[in-house]
Amino acid sequence: MIKSLESFVFGLLLGVCLTVVIGFGVYDWTTMTRGTAKSEKDSDLAVVNALSAVCVERFKSDPNYNANLLKLKKVDKFSAGDFMEIGGWSKFSTSEHFELDISNLCAKIILSQLP
Repeated sequence: MIKSLESFVFGLLLGVCLTVVIGFGVYDWTTMTRGTAKSEKDSDLAVVNALSAVCVERFKSDPNYNANLLKLKKVDKFSAGDFMEIGGWSKFSTSEHFELDISNLCAKIILSQLP
């Protein structure tokens, strides 16, 4: 009886350990803290992507598009986001937290679409 109880407890503990290791390692289980952080990061990225697309459209529909495009081409890639902010194409009333990310991605998208 004691031998079978020891075997049962050992098997139970081994099963629990394997379930946890496989669940977190293979099936991408996460803790609540990591899950919350990941979902916040993903939602921030979605906001930046969506507003960057609006920024690109604002830039393209600007009456001085060609002149602005020439200026953007001359600016180095580290200052391109600043150029977008100064021009006002990446300004959104709700996005101060994301402003630099939106500006940089907007400039990157515009420059990548050039022939």
